Amino acid sequence: MGNISNILNEIEKEYKVKILYACETGSRAWGFPSPDSDFDIRFIYMHGRDWYLSLAEKKDNIEFMMNDELDISGWDLKKSLVLLKKSNAALIERFQSPIEYFAMEPFKEDFKKIIKEYYSPIAVFYHHYSLAKKFLEDIKGQESFKLKQYFYFIRSLLSCNWIIKSNSVVPMNIEALMEMISETKRDELRKLIALKASVVEKYMYKKEDGLHAWLLELWNLVEASKDKLGTNSMSYDLLNDFFIKMLHGNADN
Repeated sequence: MGNISNILNEIEKEYKVKILYACETGSRAWGFPSPDSDFDIRFIYMHGRDWYLSLAEKKDNIEFMMNDELDISGWDLKKSLVLLKKSNAALIERFQSPIEYFAMEPFKEDFKKIIKEYYSPIAVFYHHYSLAKKFLEDIKGQESFKLKQYFYFIRSLLSCNWIIKSNSVVPMNIEALMEMISETKRDELRKLIALKASVVEKYMYKKEDGLHAWLLELWNLVEASKDKLGTNSMSYDLLNDFFIKMLHGNADN
């Protein structure tokens, strides 16, 4: 944690920005890391007010590669708010992370409130649905495949299941996602999580027929329900107000 805090401070100085929020994403935050999983650190940052007044288009993301273990990148505040208007699943997910490296208050809580206003179940559903479909196609007909790949499918599928059964924002961690399935299946998945925690990311998993059949049944239920979801057509007004408030608090002069 200390090393990551130092890196975030270094990014602020090098790029002349203020980091507003930083968290872990990927398998460590999802709740099924392998011993050799890297750290996927994502952050939201902002420049001083005058930076945003230029007519020229400017880079709105930062990629700060350290080594094979640390994958660090961030999105500018304006970019983040535009993505939130579209109910971007990756952005929303970051604010559900159980592993936070930095959170400026009241920014984090204010942003989470805005997420609830702009959350579109159908937009987030189709993000996870397309991932689940891709990963299912990748392992189709195979008796063995990477356990890491299998978990990507499982997590995306459980996310779709959550959206169908709940109007609330999708949890990031797989343990929370499992609240929508039976205790028996939770126990089976927990055993699989324990296995992944003990093997490397390239580990090849031999399909367990019973569990896989249940996952396919859940996939069919998701398929049958995907056209019954709600949308959200909020205007930019709330986002504009929030952006202006943040700029006033971070003026260059």
